[in-house]
Parts: sequence; structure tokens; C-alpha cells
Amino acid sequence: MNFDKKVDEKYLDYRSQVLKYTNQDMNLLLENENQVYIAVFDIPIKSNIIGIQTQTLALVFGLNTHLYSGSGSKLTKLEHYSKVMKAMQSLLLSCSQVLPFMKLTNNFDFYNSKHVRVYLKTERGVYFKELSKKDKIDNFLQNMMNYVLDEITKTGALKK
Repeated sequence: MNFDKKVDEKYLDYRSQVLKYTNQDMNLLLENENQVYIAVFDIPIKSNIIGIQTQTLALVFGLNTHLYSGSGSKLTKLEHYSKVMKAMQSLLLSCSQVLPFMKLTNNFDFYNSKHVRVYLKTERGVYFKELSKKDKIDNFLQNMMNYVLDEITKTGALKK
């Protein structure tokens, strides 16, 4: 357990692995340098239990849709549900339009926040935005994330 960040080390490792993954690792030929092929959403959860106060939605284009809990547990293979795969692909294909409103970053370290943190990976690097303004860009990213989460919820996989 990483008590400074209030999350399990396994959680930090899962999250880091996704953000370090490259299109070369995937044998994915990108259409352009702004094509988003990985999205990571760090989502705050209201809880007084250490490790339960965050989860991460990790999307890898055409391959994976995972949910990681700060406690170290993970829910994988969600991409096997066709509607989840469709939602994941829709999010990744749509997100390139918001890149001009995000900042390129080399810092992917997890930190706790009251707001969702979004990391979008392209050939140019990783773009970051903390959704705190409630403007149209924040709303767009929040709605796309919710679309994927809603499809995951409909599968019943969260109850298992």
C-alpha cells in the first residue's frame, strides 16, 4: 500500500503499464500524429476507505478496456462485450478533437484529486486535462467517459 497516495502499489503498476504502452508494442500503424490510441481516466470515488477512493478506466485502442481500483483489484476483458468495444472505439476516435485544449505532459504520476484526470496518448505524446472547469471540453470528455462506463455497467460485469 502506498499510504502517501492512498492506493495499492499494484494499482500504480497497472496504471503505469498502460501509459507506457506504445503503438509499436501494439503493432498499430497510426493514421496521423494526433490519433488517440490510449486513454486513461483517473476517477475520484467518495469513500473513507483507503484504496477505494479512486478507480481508473484504461482504454487501449482495439485491445483492452480495463477498470483498476485503487485497492489493487482490476476488472479486465471488458472489451469482449461488443457494446463496450464500440463505446471504447468511439471515445478514442472522437477525442483527438479536444487535444488542442489539453497540455502535453511527461508526468503521468498518480495524484488524488476531487476531479477526473484525463490522459490521452498519441504519437506526439500524452495529453493531460483535469476536468475542473465544467466547460464544453470538460463536459465532452466527461460524457465520453460516462458512455463507456454506462456500457460497462450494462454488462453486469461489475456485480461479479
